[in-house]
Formats: sequence, C-alpha cells, structure tokens
Amino acid sequence: MQMATQSLKSKSRFSQAAFVRQTIQSNLLEGIIEIPGNLKNRLVEIILLPLDSKKSIHHRRSESPLDRFVGAWDGEPLVREEQGNYETREELL
Repeated sequence: MQMATQSLKSKSRFSQAAFVRQTIQSNLLEGIIEIPGNLKNRLVEIILLPLDSKKSIHHRRSESPLDRFVGAWDGEPLVREEQGNYETREELL
C-alpha cells in the first residue's frame, strides 16, 4: 500500500493544509463508503482534503443551472390550482 502526505497551499496565508493521497484496494472500503460497481475489487486512489467550512462543499459544479434554485422558495407553500377543462381538439391526419 502506497501512502503520500503532501501539502496544499491554502488561501490562508497563516497555514498550509495537509492532504492524504493513498492507493488502496476498493474492497477494503466496503462498509465505509458506497463503492460503485465498476470500481469494486479494483485498485483505487483516495484523496482526503480538509473541509474548513460549509462553504467549501458548494464549490462543485451542478449538473444543471436550475439545480441552484431547488429548495430556494422561502415563502408560503405553493399550491397548484385546479386546471379546469381543456378544449377537445380534432385529431391530426
């Protein structure tokens, strides 16, 4: 098992943050983290980085620009009103 501890320059000028980079068999991680099927029983690399604040969690890109709006409504609960009757259209030929 190979293990390397390296330093990572932090935004703070007062300290450097350490991180751990390790190569390990993925089956040793079962029960600790969920291992995707394509990574089971394979050699994987793990990188541990410090999280100094909750703000750090939100740096990853979202899959959709709309994801940032999910759960954003802070007012009264939204209620979908009755939609009424729809007109009947002729079938297309």
